[in-house]
Amino acid sequence: MALATYNGSGYLQRQLTSLAEQTLPPFELVVFDDGSDDDTHRIVAAFAAKAPFPVRHQVNAERLGYADNFLAAAQACFGTYIAFCDQDDVWHPQKLERCVGVLKQEQAVLCTHTAGLIDGDGIAIGSLSQNITETRVWSARKLPPWDVFLGFTQVFDRRLLDLVAPARRGYDNHARGSMLAHDRWIYVLGTNLGRTVTLAEPLAHYRQHGANLYGGRRKSLMTRLRGKLVGSAEALRTYASIAAHRAEIFLDVAERQPDDVFAPEARIASEWWAEIAATFLKRAELYEHPEFTGRIGRMCALLAERLYRPVTRGGLGLNVLFKDIILGVFGLRFSPPMSSKLGSS
Repeated sequence: MALATYNGSGYLQRQLTSLAEQTLPPFELVVFDDGSDDDTHRIVAAFAAKAPFPVRHQVNAERLGYADNFLAAAQACFGTYIAFCDQDDVWHPQKLERCVGVLKQEQAVLCTHTAGLIDGDGIAIGSLSQNITETRVWSARKLPPWDVFLGFTQVFDRRLLDLVAPARRGYDNHARGSMLAHDRWIYVLGTNLGRTVTLAEPLAHYRQHGANLYGGRRKSLMTRLRGKLVGSAEALRTYASIAAHRAEIFLDVAERQPDDVFAPEARIASEWWAEIAATFLKRAELYEHPEFTGRIGRMCALLAERLYRPVTRGGLGLNVLFKDIILGVFGLRFSPPMSSKLGSS
């Protein structure tokens, strides 16, 4: 398990207790602290002294930020499978046993699950589905390319971390100008290079206490609609650039280690992301065309290429078709939400 901490004394003890209560004992717990100045160090040290599994604790010489801290902790792990662990959640006792069991059974590289939402006092306030409606095994590249499963729900094959140096992971499609978040990076690697198992089982409590970097509460209808109806050629070209970078990364994986078990899927993933990059450039050209008749023609060309087929069949989906007609063809513009997010696609 890879636990990233920073001033987590308020809820850390309850999380550590839930780790010790796992029906499948963890192989180890690696804790990387990013410069806490509260009681985090004391709590971890006290837990390590009596934990039923090895605990290694490191204080970073300089602040890494949450994403790099998580990835650094994960790279320091020696186990076959790794689980990201937030400092303020509570795991169900069967979480590791259930996730590791299906990873082995299905020969998968990534497992995720649903969760319950709790407040700062541990009282249930809702649920987090992550769009998981059933327990299912997904083949490589059958899940949406730009999506994510939150880190605390991920258990993944340790070998994924050795394929590409974290510094090469590229920019985040979700937050402009930021490096890809740790969980989005594992999502990219896992969903492109092997099987992913989604469990429709709430195997953890996701705590919502006002200081979360990311929350599980559902956004308002207006916020969600505004997010879907914001788009520009610049954003589409940014997506194209990110996709091209991922194509390059996967090609490098395939060519650098041609006999590796992940090489065949990496080569296919490279071609897939190159196609995605080309698609987003075509969409950008639609948005940029100055004449309405020209935009109509470009939309007809995109439809002829069947680019808006269902996401599960490698297409953009009807939601994106709706967006491209409104924003691309008719050129309607909506005020963006108050954030730096690029949107979904």
